Amino acid sequence: MKKKYKLVLTVPETPKSAYDHGRFISSLIEHQIKHFHDVEKSLLKAGQKLTDISKLKTELHASKYLKKMTALLHPQGADKPRKAARPRKARSRMKAAKSNAKTKHAKRKSR
Repeated sequence: MKKKYKLVLTVPETPKSAYDHGRFISSLIEHQIKHFHDVEKSLLKAGQKLTDISKLKTELHASKYLKKMTALLHPQGADKPRKAARPRKARSRMKAAKSNAKTKHAKRKSR
């Protein structure tokens, strides 16, 4: 049985400008890096070098560091390849025409 919800919101796609390799990191990312750095200190074994987080200035450097630390914390997910999204089924013309007719009819009634 399929659930019916009263309100379903569509989430817009993330714009391409949302991630910029050369952009300086925000304070939110900076704080996340600091928290990961504290974890890194506790996970390191003798003889290993700490990452110098003062050199992490751009989103590219930050993302590489956060990816490395996430792989350390969750080794079970580090090597799994990501699955490609399944292509969506195209709506048939008949269904599209019916849904368009319903919305047009509803608009006419409301006038």
